Amino acid sequence: MIALARRTLHAALAGGLAAAAVWTAGVPAEAAVAATVSVDFTKPIRTIAPTDFGIGITGYGEGSYITNDTKHRDRLRALGVGRMRIELHYQEPGNHGSPIVCGGYRCATEVSGDAWINAIRDLGAEPVVILQVDGRQSAEVNRGDAVALYKHFAATGKPVQRFILGNELNCACTPDKPEMTAAEYSSRFNLITDALRAENPAVKVGGPATAWDDHDYIRTFLQGSGSRVDFVDYHDYGNGFDEITDEALLGSVIRDYETDIKEVSALAESVLGRKIDLQIGEFNSDFNDLDGHRTLTHFNTLWGAAALGQILHAGASAYQYGDKNGQLGLTSTNGEGNIPRSEPLPIYHGIGMYTGEGLFRPFGKTVVQASANNDKLHVFASDQSKNVVLVNVGADPIEAGLALTGLTAGTAAIWQSTSDAWTPHRTGTATIAGGKATVTLPAGSATTLVIDQQGLSATYFDNADLAGATVTRIDPTVNFDWGSAAPDPAIGADTFSVRWTGKVVADKAETYTFVTTTDDGVRLWVDGKPLIDNWTDHSKRDDTGQVALSAGTHDIKMEFYDSGYDAIAELRWESPSIPRQIIPAEKLLAG
Repeated sequence: MIALARRTLHAALAGGLAAAAVWTAGVPAEAAVAATVSVDFTKPIRTIAPTDFGIGITGYGEGSYITNDTKHRDRLRALGVGRMRIELHYQEPGNHGSPIVCGGYRCATEVSGDAWINAIRDLGAEPVVILQVDGRQSAEVNRGDAVALYKHFAATGKPVQRFILGNELNCACTPDKPEMTAAEYSSRFNLITDALRAENPAVKVGGPATAWDDHDYIRTFLQGSGSRVDFVDYHDYGNGFDEITDEALLGSVIRDYETDIKEVSALAESVLGRKIDLQIGEFNSDFNDLDGHRTLTHFNTLWGAAALGQILHAGASAYQYGDKNGQLGLTSTNGEGNIPRSEPLPIYHGIGMYTGEGLFRPFGKTVVQASANNDKLHVFASDQSKNVVLVNVGADPIEAGLALTGLTAGTAAIWQSTSDAWTPHRTGTATIAGGKATVTLPAGSATTLVIDQQGLSATYFDNADLAGATVTRIDPTVNFDWGSAAPDPAIGADTFSVRWTGKVVADKAETYTFVTTTDDGVRLWVDGKPLIDNWTDHSKRDDTGQVALSAGTHDIKMEFYDSGYDAIAELRWESPSIPRQIIPAEKLLAG
């Protein structure tokens, strides 16, 4: 449910901002300005997973829901988030024979709870259920309903495992639902959580789902419930009742997510004596924006990309609110902004700069250190895999010079969302040499660089069985004669194995002959087709395999083991246009 009151602590910032221009649709851009972007792939900030990307299922689709709208479902599936959150309760509290329905204010109660959960799972996401904590019923009714609802889904063989208790009870945010003190909420949280854990000790339960980062409420809740709490959830919208300028929303408000999250994290750790997971259970640029001047324009693509990056960088997970919600939705509910029903609204593409929308490889699992020397440019980067997201919120294009630590050479596919083409689209390729590259960022644009490092990803195992990885690295080429030595100090000589994976770049469509020179065993696949299989102890020898390749990139995998004495592993190719040679680094991409 959307709160009717939001945090307003940023309001004072709006009047005090410098008058530097921020991109607005229709404003002519000036000449490109130069900026330096620094990314250090050797300095991890945190690890993330697909489950850190979430959305709220609202039930506000005016007949168009994940349960029945194919286009909407396809869009959410392509977006690729890991969790979807929905409020469910018994239509008649305390009557467990009544239907389980969507519990949000004015949501579609004609759709069954089973249909909602099945649809979420069908979309490849983990369901997260908000359970009712409501002062209009007794604590015992809330507890009984929670247990009955858990048992209902457990009986299907697929129990729901993650719950949020209550929603925005620190304010009169939902009509007819009264506020609840933090002490009373904590008491009910304990009662319900204990009952759920009696059914399944593995369930994860969090709260207090406040409408903003209400420190007093969160502190009191944690003081009363801390040992039971698996994660802290609160909501954080950009704009509150006190209007904030576009400049502030795209600048100081974005950066303040870092401050807000770290303050709540520190508060929780001071109360609990331990770190705890944090999630922003609802976020958007505005909780209202009835005329859609931000949410129905490219502004919200920029805002969404920058806000999500900052939330992830600061250490929290994030749930966009919501899937169908008028101008605040991921897809159009009923033609908002002249966008056809169930087609993406702008913030969808802001999130898509990380998830890839099924168009390109998603953000990697390790957030790394990244910064820019221009305050109109937000930068976020990941390793494993290497992606860089750059959000230019300024009125001028930016010529960004990238300085990359931990990456010497490679290629970056450039995907951009611009004011005249919101859907991410491939605009070219940047070459990385000497750890440097240059990319032009249009005014008011979000850009994702999908970086493939030259060479192959190598995993070394301290045995001959390709089990129990010991060392991982990028090998520019496969051209090794170790003799009787080990390939790494962490690896024992004579009994080790290696797996190389990545892509090989064919400049022309022709037949290629791949040649392995090994001592001992070797296997080679190209595009999943086995070309060489000599998984035996043998002295130095060549093995060959041929395949016709189209121009472009192709998957390649090579495996090798050494069982004593000399250890040799080399990979060559030849074709009508290429003499036999070690496959060079510039024709290999590690990904």
